[in-house]
Amino acid sequence: MSVCEHDNSKTIRATGMKFAQQITRAKAVEFIFTPPNFLLRNQISFEESHIDSGAKAIYTEGSKTDEGTGSAYCILENYGIIASWQGKLDRSNSVFQAEILAMAIEAASSLHRPIKIWTDSLSSLMAILNPKSHHSLVREIQTLLLPHKHIHLRWLKAHVGYLGNECADQLAKEAITKGDPFLLPKPLSYLKSEKIWDFLIKLLYLPMYLC
Repeated sequence: MSVCEHDNSKTIRATGMKFAQQITRAKAVEFIFTPPNFLLRNQISFEESHIDSGAKAIYTEGSKTDEGTGSAYCILENYGIIASWQGKLDRSNSVFQAEILAMAIEAASSLHRPIKIWTDSLSSLMAILNPKSHHSLVREIQTLLLPHKHIHLRWLKAHVGYLGNECADQLAKEAITKGDPFLLPKPLSYLKSEKIWDFLIKLLYLPMYLC
């Protein structure tokens, strides 16, 4: 069994379900909280300084194929997975959504010592640093980060052999077919395309109703 296999690891489900409910409620509420940008900068770094030291750390990943979208994170300690979570998202959800979702779930956990969450998504980190973002998932992460100063988000380069990143990538790919179903609001780009197709179909069949 390879180190990325996790038959004996603790799989986290309840936390994911709770967070999905929080996101659904957040969509109906207007955010009036603006996180201080300089405070978030103390917790987020784009400088690649990753070292496989065996210390406890969290790795997140999102994956999208023609079959669907998967999201996953794993917690590594002493070069082995001690916990993991996999979620299967709707086909319309983007890899960006899956990526920041995984970070938010773990950020919401009760951790009592400094810990780093590693991601290979620069776009996610940049979005989280934007104090004017209206993205519900981004806002949720921002509000979670500020009171949890011990949580630090870090960027690392993908597919260069980092153990945690490779394991998270494998889990995210598996999540597309094996993960727990996870409902998220459809992205604006998807909704816009649906409206366009709906308009074209109505336009196509309109002459039939006029005859």
